[in-house]
Amino acid sequence: MAMNPIVRAQLTDFKNANAHEEGDDSDFFEVMSIFAVENGILGENIDPFRAHLKGEEFGIDGIAISIQGTLCVDADEAESILAVGRNHVGSFHMYQSKTSDSLDYGQISKFLDGVFDFFTDLKLLKGDQIEDLVGARDRVFAAATRSNPDLKCYFCTTGSGDVSDAICSLIESNRSRLEALNVFGSIDILCLGARDIQEAFRAATNSSLASISFPKNMTLPDHDNIEEAYIGYVTADQVLEMALGDEDSQGKRHINRAIFYDNVRDFNPNSEINKSILSELEGGDLSSFVFKNNGITVVSKSISRKGDTFTIEDYQIVNGCQTTNILAQVPESAASISVPLRLIGSSDPDFIAKIIVGTNKQNEVREDQFWALLPFMKDLEIYCSGQDGDARILIERRDNQYRDVAIERTRIMKPSDLMKVAAAAFFFQPNRAARDHRGIRKEFADKIFLQDHSVELYHMAALSLYKFDYLVRTTKIPRSYVINKFFVLYALVRQYWGTANILEAHPKQRAKVHKSVMAIILDNDEYTAHIENVSSHIDKLIAASGAKTREQVRDFIRTESFSDNFTKSYFKK
Repeated sequence: MAMNPIVRAQLTDFKNANAHEEGDDSDFFEVMSIFAVENGILGENIDPFRAHLKGEEFGIDGIAISIQGTLCVDADEAESILAVGRNHVGSFHMYQSKTSDSLDYGQISKFLDGVFDFFTDLKLLKGDQIEDLVGARDRVFAAATRSNPDLKCYFCTTGSGDVSDAICSLIESNRSRLEALNVFGSIDILCLGARDIQEAFRAATNSSLASISFPKNMTLPDHDNIEEAYIGYVTADQVLEMALGDEDSQGKRHINRAIFYDNVRDFNPNSEINKSILSELEGGDLSSFVFKNNGITVVSKSISRKGDTFTIEDYQIVNGCQTTNILAQVPESAASISVPLRLIGSSDPDFIAKIIVGTNKQNEVREDQFWALLPFMKDLEIYCSGQDGDARILIERRDNQYRDVAIERTRIMKPSDLMKVAAAAFFFQPNRAARDHRGIRKEFADKIFLQDHSVELYHMAALSLYKFDYLVRTTKIPRSYVINKFFVLYALVRQYWGTANILEAHPKQRAKVHKSVMAIILDNDEYTAHIENVSSHIDKLIAASGAKTREQVRDFIRTESFSDNFTKSYFKK
């Protein structure tokens, strides 16, 4: 049986949007499935190529480990997130995808064996990528103080997805086996067919759209950066209309995390305040809610009004995460609960960012959001997106900024990624770049992303990171070299500029370094040779240290003494 024609068309679109990636249809369907589920069904915002297992791992095509919604592929990335804040929530999403017309009992059994193996003996799963993911796994479990991480397992096919009685029994027996480990908060094992993938892919590539009834509204005063804005109150079922996604294959609607600035995982159902509010609602005191709650603020790029019906597109709930989570737990009463609402229509990204910061002053605002407000970041975004062909990079100043744009997902760079490459390439701190980039940000806060800085240099650093990851994904360099990434970027600049002040150098000197480094980055053979030279040198230093396991090696090269030793020995004349 041929692949479902709609899935085939979507797969073609996905391949065209990621034309620089390599692989056959089955490889791309594996990545597309991860993208559709994560960014469509679950409303996350991740690069699916980073969650894809590039190889012949036993029964599993992808593993997405996330903390607070941020994908972690190794221990360093996990620790970087865990170093800030507390009460972190982690999750594990496991994937297997087949371009087949039906579900196969043996393949599903093998998939679930692989899942069980990842969390137990590791007798079936091998390789550097698995070893790195195990490091992230262990950090998630160690940080599970508030609640155990959730586990979701997705077996995807291009067929009908109909589940036989035998497969149902297989799933239940494996659920029991996984539950017996006593490490998960919840366990979902789902089989998705062509229709599920179709709908999920559409959701992942379309901007958010909702129509709500808002009769109790008043127009807000004019503002240069706002097309239209309203304040008033709505019934809670209208809030859920904005906040919940489409029904999944089990007929359930979940909160669409993609529309929240204030991450939905930050909701703490065990807090005394939230328990008290929920208790009042469950006890029948519905009329008091509107007087005690600050309500929600919604920012939309487009508002279309017809009478009291407002259709909003490409919107975010920038304040009201806690409120929405509480209301989602009492859907049967939602029509009788009133909620204060501010609805703001603006297409100005900088003003939207200011609204987000202003409405979240009582909450911790992510450093990324402050960076998004800097004039330099806007200039950098324009410069990077305007580069031709292989040099193009997309700076994501706002979450899901490129959600409905058909572009290569791996080229999207977040401000926090830029901070990491800046730490290595500009501040010459490769040993701290992966784990301590927030510490570096604090140390160099007045020396980063300044208006007179060179957009060319930041683009160069971002492109070097993208090309490194590209060479790994396409197996041009071994995956074992990933651990050396930031030393590779450091050496790339350090060989042409000897001190950690390139950002303040004379424009002619900056241009000379930029030209030399870009010549290497844009030549895959030259860049590969550079990566191999640096990695070979690092391997010699590691061999002399006695470090054996990947964890020991990772800890060793993150020390300041190793960084000093590498610099002295690699750059000696």
